[in-house]
Amino acid sequence: MAPRKRPETQKTPEVVVRPKSRRSRSPRELEPEAKKLCVKGPGSSRRFDSGCLWAGLASLQVPPSYTSIVRALHHHKLGKAAWPSLQQIGAGGSVTGLKFNPLDTNQFFTSSMEGTTRLQDFKGNTLRVFTSSDTCNIWFCSLDVSARSRMVVTGDNVGHVILLNMDGRELWNLRMHKKKVTHVALNPCCDWLLATASVDQTVKIWDLRQVKGKSSCLHSLLHSHPVNAACFSPDGAQLLTTDQKSELRVYSASQWDCPPSLIPHPHRHFQHLTPIKATWHPRYNLIVVGRYPDPNFKSCTPHELRTIDVFDGSSGKMMYQLYDPESSGIISLNEFNPMGDTLASVMGYHILIWSQEAGMRK
Repeated sequence: MAPRKRPETQKTPEVVVRPKSRRSRSPRELEPEAKKLCVKGPGSSRRFDSGCLWAGLASLQVPPSYTSIVRALHHHKLGKAAWPSLQQIGAGGSVTGLKFNPLDTNQFFTSSMEGTTRLQDFKGNTLRVFTSSDTCNIWFCSLDVSARSRMVVTGDNVGHVILLNMDGRELWNLRMHKKKVTHVALNPCCDWLLATASVDQTVKIWDLRQVKGKSSCLHSLLHSHPVNAACFSPDGAQLLTTDQKSELRVYSASQWDCPPSLIPHPHRHFQHLTPIKATWHPRYNLIVVGRYPDPNFKSCTPHELRTIDVFDGSSGKMMYQLYDPESSGIISLNEFNPMGDTLASVMGYHILIWSQEAGMRK
């Protein structure tokens, strides 16, 4: 059965920049005016600067629970505050995955292009090395951790997935995909259920109690393009996937054979850009993803902004777009804190913090 495709026209509200003249201008020319944003919602057309943007979102006709969380987010620039900095504590090369130790928040797990998956502390000490490839040709691309079953799972660039106990004992090491494993995720409610995503254009669902090899997956979800991520919703009932072109998919975890819901969205892959991955809000059915404007995308507009897009996970309707003209780069990764009132966004070498607390101080 074909997936249920949602229309691309559901971009409400839309954040745009209004130029003073009709002459087509470059993004550099538009940048000084970007502080004057227009938020278009049902029955509204008003201008806001970045300090009062969220007040306008309150008038939009959206569920109150969504509005109370997202409209209060406010951008806080790390460069203007005395934030702590931890130097040289990551694994060598690029760090490809990071998870806090659920049993000790002063520790964290990393996977890296150095070829290791390890446990570290904030003093820079390596407490345990879980995997080591001992070759520059193999590195680890993702990891996840389960506190309940005390397991660590990690995937590498040649298709292997490794499951270990938190004491470092390897349970199995199997090649589950034909190519690089870009993402691994344990279901938060059933931690024996594992999702793996790969550039081989598949997302696979596994029962960790019955894994015997590549053919023992419960379901193989074929995609049209390589896949960057596969994330379970906080309640474990849905699976969100991000491909490397222009499609988000939402699967029902109880009906893997049913067609997924599709959300058209531009986030194409670029070799020197951190792969864009969509994620969930921890308390509400909201999807957050960075936008990489694509002139070949059907609904692309001239000088489209590189926003953070927030979708309703049930309907696929766009609820909000977050944007700061002083930080106009491509947002590759987004992560909410457990309460859902602070959002961290990764943009190149920078991390942007959008927080309800900072917004209340304005």
